[in-house]
Amino acid sequence: MDRKSAAKTLREIGRLLEVAGENPHRVRAFAGASRAVETADGDLRKLVGSGRILDLKGVGKGTAAVLEELAQGRRPKALIDAEDSVPPGVREIMGLPGLGPKKVRSLWQNLGVESIGELEYACRENRLIDLKGFGPATQAAILEAAIFRNRAGESRLLHEAWAEAEDIRGRLVGLSGVVSVEVAGELRRCCETIGELTFVVVPDAPGDAERVARSLGESERVNDGQWLCRRADGLDVRLWFSPPGCAGEAMIRATGSETFTAALSARARAAHGDDRIPAGDDEAVVFDELGLQWIPPELREDQRWLDAAAGAAIPDLIEPTDLRGVLHNHTTDSDGVASLEEMAEAAGQRGWTFFGVADHSPAAFYANGVDGPRLQDQWARADAWNAANPGLRIVKGLEADILSDGRLDIPDGCESGLDYVVASVHSSFRLTEEAQTERIVTAVRHQACRILGHPTGRLLLARPGYEVDLERVLDACAAVGVAAEINASPYRLDLDGRWARRALDKGIKLVINPDAHSIEGLDHVRWGVAVARRAGAASEDIVNCHDIDEFLER
Repeated sequence: MDRKSAAKTLREIGRLLEVAGENPHRVRAFAGASRAVETADGDLRKLVGSGRILDLKGVGKGTAAVLEELAQGRRPKALIDAEDSVPPGVREIMGLPGLGPKKVRSLWQNLGVESIGELEYACRENRLIDLKGFGPATQAAILEAAIFRNRAGESRLLHEAWAEAEDIRGRLVGLSGVVSVEVAGELRRCCETIGELTFVVVPDAPGDAERVARSLGESERVNDGQWLCRRADGLDVRLWFSPPGCAGEAMIRATGSETFTAALSARARAAHGDDRIPAGDDEAVVFDELGLQWIPPELREDQRWLDAAAGAAIPDLIEPTDLRGVLHNHTTDSDGVASLEEMAEAAGQRGWTFFGVADHSPAAFYANGVDGPRLQDQWARADAWNAANPGLRIVKGLEADILSDGRLDIPDGCESGLDYVVASVHSSFRLTEEAQTERIVTAVRHQACRILGHPTGRLLLARPGYEVDLERVLDACAAVGVAAEINASPYRLDLDGRWARRALDKGIKLVINPDAHSIEGLDHVRWGVAVARRAGAASEDIVNCHDIDEFLER
């Protein structure tokens, strides 16, 4: 037991106690004992064994007991108890630079942040700016630290993986001896999180493969056609090398999924007597030889769409250009960073004909939720905009918190003035499945509810969704004609493709919303469209691919 490690343990106990809101005198006692131990003269173990450790100024009976346990090779009970009083994710946040115990406690208690992923999300929604002791500069520094820590893991969010893939593809395309490079794998299928970047590379000559692979760093050959580059940041890169005449087959195999390619091989065996997927210079040729309609990559998760392709029944999937507007966005009236007018102008620049503002309701105090007078002021500004800008209509909405008893948090006297309400859960995540389900079903049945926002409440790589019977919730939506949201924020993608398909099978309309808190956030619709495509959705399935009055008049 050395002084440095013992002092660190005492200091850590004090920090945990401060985050947990313990008695300040006890917090200071551990901090003082830490300093005393770190500067003590003599052998610390002997001081503890003899009892003379109590002669050190700043060391009392409680802190001495911790040192005695350390000297015996045991984890101190005080440390165990302190750790138990603070959630694991909050303890992880304590390790970020620039965040002392007071700030960590404020984030936890005032914003409900319990993981680094949630912290990143809170920063991106500008929830730290008005928090006492923080501000824009502090929020920016914390966001940078959170991003660095999160990206040190082995998975990436979809939008981040695409950015990295585009950079790598650009580097590979620029190499001599490379004919083409295409993105494949789970990224091409637009999975919500990405554990590996995959590319199909067509080189001039087979001997170029090793040189191309090693251009990305330390690489190893997996087999005759594949190389794997293991990167320090945790996101591996897999390269499939293919002769030009076989690029179609390589793209199919490299894109996956394994379930899909296995089913495709079985179909080849039934048709030709062996399970080899035919060679071809592009995918369309390969699918055609197997008697199949070309299947978009987003649908290559299981056999369902193979069966559809055999009957030429693959739908015309939604495209980003099919969207006419969006209905879940935030402005500086709550926790956005652009004004209503700035957001509406940006929406018009994207070719949309309507822009739905749905700022937070009063219960979302941490997000500067709007009360009745502020909401009515927003409406007046929306009316003025609409009168002056006939090309784009601002539609008056509200993201109303679903309270724990299922009531919607709509300011008194404002319900009749709203064009629509997005009902969302932002609190009480730990209710039982039965209570959470009943809460949301009650909200969905409210006459003002038109859209169920981010239905599971998940944050990708940060927080799982709350316990809820989503089948029951979707049945309730179907019964009353409420649309289910595909929240296109790449931190949510909620509903996911599987549940979005389930909603469609129940006759529920979907709505793709960016949940934008900035002008740039409007472009997140791209990721929501990807989710809708994974669900097999066509434009007719999506509320905001149609005239807004069709939605409002129901």
